Amino acid sequence: MAEQELSQDFKKWVGQSDMPTGKKKVVLAALELFSKKGFDGTSTQEIAKTSGMSQATIFKYFKTKEDLLEFIITPLMKNIFPVYVNDFQKELVAKKGNIEDLIHFVVQNRYHFLVDNREVALIVLSEILTKDKVRDKFVELVEKRGSDIIQVFVKMAHETGQIRADIKPETIIRMVISQILFYFVQNNKVMAPKSAEETKQDLAEIEKVVISAIKK
Repeated sequence: MAEQELSQDFKKWVGQSDMPTGKKKVVLAALELFSKKGFDGTSTQEIAKTSGMSQATIFKYFKTKEDLLEFIITPLMKNIFPVYVNDFQKELVAKKGNIEDLIHFVVQNRYHFLVDNREVALIVLSEILTKDKVRDKFVELVEKRGSDIIQVFVKMAHETGQIRADIKPETIIRMVISQILFYFVQNNKVMAPKSAEETKQDLAEIEKVVISAIKK
């Protein structure tokens, strides 16, 4: 499965559902606007205009804007994200090499996964920090799927014999994830996107930072 199809999978799920056409238009318009402007920065009036539906139609299907956000987040967390998590785990298991190769793969793979799925990723990342329901669903997903990936990564990292004995596995994962997420948000939300060459150089710097921190 091509990872860049995550948002397309959600749109396909909406398209194949038996929900009314007007509701589908509202959901897809909200997906687009939430990713561009954030949940709090998007009004129901804007969703109505983008979807071609009235605000009355929006509130016919969703009592509040929060209900609309949850309607988008729930299938992503329960049905769509887990498939991609499994795909990444399989790719990770298939990787061989030293610690430099492993960190390079994780940084490049996960960053480009976020970029390829920018529309969905920005919604989830933006709302995790401010919406309890979104954060709870994300934590539930991590608890169910994340531990297996962490174990695989840590096992592979330690098999190289290059990892410092005094650094905890959780620290490695936290460092890699925080670096990737911060750069993704910076490059795709806060500032104008950089060129492919600039991004390549920045990711290489992230890899160096992580490797220098964890390598013997």
